[in-house]
Amino acid sequence: MQRKLAEIDLSAEDIAERLIKLACGHIFTVETLDGHCNMSEYYEVDPMGVFLDTKAPPVNYQTPPSCPTCRGPITALRYGRVTKRANLDILEQNVASKMSSELEDISQAVEKISATLESAKDDAKKIPFSPSESKQEDLFHLDESRNNQFGREYEPLPADAIRQGAMTTIHGLSREESRTWNKVVRELVKLYGKVAGVARTHGPHVQAYGAALATLYRLELTAIASDPERACDKPEPLAIEEVNKKIGQPPHKADTRFQVEGFFLSIELRYILAEIALSRIEGLDTTSREEDITMHTHLWRSYVSFIFESCVRDAEKALTVAQKSTASRTAARAGVYILRGKLELFRFEILNERSSMARDEVLDDARKKTLSNRAKQKAEATFSRLRALEETYIRRRPAAYMDSEDLKAERAWFVQNCRERGNKYLEEYNKLAIHLLTEDGYAPSILQEEADIVKAFGFCKSLCYL
Repeated sequence: MQRKLAEIDLSAEDIAERLIKLACGHIFTVETLDGHCNMSEYYEVDPMGVFLDTKAPPVNYQTPPSCPTCRGPITALRYGRVTKRANLDILEQNVASKMSSELEDISQAVEKISATLESAKDDAKKIPFSPSESKQEDLFHLDESRNNQFGREYEPLPADAIRQGAMTTIHGLSREESRTWNKVVRELVKLYGKVAGVARTHGPHVQAYGAALATLYRLELTAIASDPERACDKPEPLAIEEVNKKIGQPPHKADTRFQVEGFFLSIELRYILAEIALSRIEGLDTTSREEDITMHTHLWRSYVSFIFESCVRDAEKALTVAQKSTASRTAARAGVYILRGKLELFRFEILNERSSMARDEVLDDARKKTLSNRAKQKAEATFSRLRALEETYIRRRPAAYMDSEDLKAERAWFVQNCRERGNKYLEEYNKLAIHLLTEDGYAPSILQEEADIVKAFGFCKSLCYL
């Protein structure tokens, strides 16, 4: 207001008359700095500048407020909620940048492994037969052990579950064969460990947010229970609403999205691993009835099933993480990864089932029809799930509430990135159903696409720049 300092009434309660001296030495009225720091976005404030209650803060990234005159930092306690929120946003960007850099470093190794895939498959076929130390009665315990190896809720399959030691202790192969197998896939498994590490990354700000959320939620539930005026049948939504006001920041998204991309890359690497393992099975005498060879084949098939099952589970984990971070496009892609994983697992297991029936000479027309119908049912379920994914995606996109051109663009994105791949899965189910019924020649399509990895790295770079 172009007033002199002597004109300020320091005894007044009005924030237009109260002063704050910043660390840089510049002096402003509280009213000026409150407006400069957007305090109304963090607190309910009365006309006199008195804070009445906290508010859920802005969801977009914030920059630390600075002195309007010299751009020096504002460290006054009154603006602590604003500055801490902005500092955490900077920390989140730093963590996201580090994760992006790690994923970029991995890209060259992925290209190298892809270039040597055929050689690795040939080496896998030539691995000498080595009887397992496990016995037939150990199979149940091996299956139980594998079911406990899929990792925690927000982490991909641990690398230890596919390393050399696990091939013996978890998957039942002989030590000699485990060593030979590890020579074939050593670089792939090592790379998988790095990708899984990125997917497990949680910045300190995310850990702080989770701890604060849990503590405040518990305290708020206790407060509601002890207050007769607030008592209700469902206190949880009320408690969450109050916590969001008090916690001072929205859920963090940037590193969460990189975490999901880490999940996707780890899944793609496992599909490469499964492809090499399938070549190993091709090198076995799957028609033999000798107990050692039959046991050996069963162990390798169980290993491939385990890999495919882990891909399905991790795609579901990625979907959960993406949904919680309100990343609708990432969630849609995760939904398609689930569909692919289920197809890979179903195709592998039903072809093995058919092969076993043919070997035992029990594959009659009725069983063929039953197997074919199961493939058709999977196709129908996939079609329904794909349609539901699109509806969910459009409903959660801002463009759903905008003009028709925006809506067309969103549908076009889904078609290009999700539906086209989903249609390939439907086609594969239908081809499989015909083969199971008629015994027409069938060559499983390789659903692995190097473009998926390239897209993931492109996403990481663009998000980092943002």
